[in-house]
Amino acid sequence: MPTATATSITFALSIAGSPATSAVLNSIQLIEVEDHSELADMLRLRIAVSVKDSGSGWTIVDDSMFERLTAIKLTVTVGSGSAITLFNGYVIENDVEFSNQPNGSVMTVVAMDPTVLMHLEERVKAWPNMAHSDVASAIFSGSAYGFTPVVQATNYAPHEDDHTLMQRGTDIQFLQQLANANGYECYIDLDESSGAVQGHFHPPTTDDDPQSTMTVNMGSATNINRFRARYDMLGPTTASGTTVDFEQKSNEPGQADTSDQNSLGSDQSTSTDRPRKVLLSGLGMGQSAEVQRYAQSVVDRSSWAITADGELNTAAFGFVLRAKQPVTVRGVGRDFSGLYYVYKVVHLISSDGNYLQRFTLRRNAVGLTGREQFREQSQ
Repeated sequence: MPTATATSITFALSIAGSPATSAVLNSIQLIEVEDHSELADMLRLRIAVSVKDSGSGWTIVDDSMFERLTAIKLTVTVGSGSAITLFNGYVIENDVEFSNQPNGSVMTVVAMDPTVLMHLEERVKAWPNMAHSDVASAIFSGSAYGFTPVVQATNYAPHEDDHTLMQRGTDIQFLQQLANANGYECYIDLDESSGAVQGHFHPPTTDDDPQSTMTVNMGSATNINRFRARYDMLGPTTASGTTVDFEQKSNEPGQADTSDQNSLGSDQSTSTDRPRKVLLSGLGMGQSAEVQRYAQSVVDRSSWAITADGELNTAAFGFVLRAKQPVTVRGVGRDFSGLYYVYKVVHLISSDGNYLQRFTLRRNAVGLTGREQFREQSQ
């Protein structure tokens, strides 16, 4: 099993429920995992292939181990920490480059998390008298998937006499549309403790305990190779809109001026002085509650105007950074230090055991709240 020479980095790969053979493990050149808060998690295995000793075919390529929707799982251990499931999903693509140069032939295996199962069949279906969160729970827990719903209630359910919620598309497309209308995230994840596949439909989980602390330019405590922060000051917006209830012959307005989500800093990104204003149009809604909910979701999404990109020194950090969870950052000034939400992490593990973690973080506020605890957390 591949290891690093400084801090030990080990990984375990299973294919169709069985441990990968030594031939496969020894042929892996690079493992890339993209852990994302808005898109499905992806795995890419770069594997060296060659003509078999018998000359009758190609190694790995002709062994039929990476067929369509083959289950694949990757766990990673950093140092003496616990093994972390970095990826759990299904093969969706094989890409092979054949070369007449020594060691030049490479097979790239691409896999997607269980979201792919929700994207195989388009449907036209009515969901009458149901809140968006109830629809999410029904789809996740249905017989087609059997996922465990992790859902936060939405507080509006249209009555079928006024409006019937219609699905046109795959289940994941539909749920992501509903999530977008509520300022929610919608994704599939694995519960490490129970092993259950979970379907998530809720706002970003910004109030969880931070995973650990990223430290920039602070001597021996430094664990970041590079860190770049950006504040788009014209990105945050207020939002308002009006629709018409034709039966009542009345205007149905909705307006949101500030983010309704947990603020990660002392000063919200949405300005109260000469704010940018958006007028919502083409709503296709009949009730003020729907317009209000959508206006709030627009403001909530726009408030994530502070972004940071960088690269972790995994040996110094000592953890596997995960998307969809908060992390604390220090050493980047008063405005940019503090709590962030991990938007995306790209994990790169090479055949020599070198492990890089490249990240994208987001905040909806600047400054320190005074509640930050700049200390390491255990995984």
